[in-house]
Amino acid sequence: MDPVRTARDLVTARFPGARAAILGGSANTVRRTPFSDLDIVVFLDGPPAPYRETTEHEGLPVEWFCHTTDSYAEFVEWETANRRSPLLHMCGEGVVLLDRNGSGHRTREDALARLSAGPPPLSRAELEDRRYGLTGQLDDLAGADDPDELLFIADRLLITVAELILVAGGRWRSHGKWLLRRLREAEPEISRRLLRGYRQVVCQGEPALLQQVATGVLDDLGGRLHPGYRRAASR
Repeated sequence: MDPVRTARDLVTARFPGARAAILGGSANTVRRTPFSDLDIVVFLDGPPAPYRETTEHEGLPVEWFCHTTDSYAEFVEWETANRRSPLLHMCGEGVVLLDRNGSGHRTREDALARLSAGPPPLSRAELEDRRYGLTGQLDDLAGADDPDELLFIADRLLITVAELILVAGGRWRSHGKWLLRRLREAEPEISRRLLRGYRQVVCQGEPALLQQVATGVLDDLGGRLHPGYRRAASR
């Protein structure tokens, strides 16, 4: 199956009035697998957009991200503030399938520029919040005496450290496999040691290396934070 041709045919059949459409995700990359779905961003003139829907084509999931120009801009602003923007990555790294008025290529170029600029930097308070959270998780790791609890603590710690490395370094965070891919790109050596430490917890019940790597990351960003931490209550 040619993912670009298939996606273009699906867009033409389902959204004959679409202004533009972009195929994102892994489907048209070297990372494509037999299970890679088609992630398609479609730009419409108005309702029913914005909405997201999953359909199927020949046994393959198709993820539709339908937007107007305004809703796309609103979602991108919200995602950017959260330092994780699937829309920017789909559009900036994707393939333009349909472009009736030039907006598809303009959207792709703008998304690429925004991705290159990176997410907003961490504020001092945000960095302190993350240091505080990681400090507590390291204490949990050090005090774990239940091997099952240790697995859950290590899992959470792995994600926390990976995200902290990315956002503190001015890079986009992500979830799942994309979190690992971005961590490897940003810090390949730390990524290797972090994963090795996590595997030692899972396979051997040994947390020493994971603790060492996480502590090193924390120390580079100001160190442990417990006494002196204070935040006003919020709902």
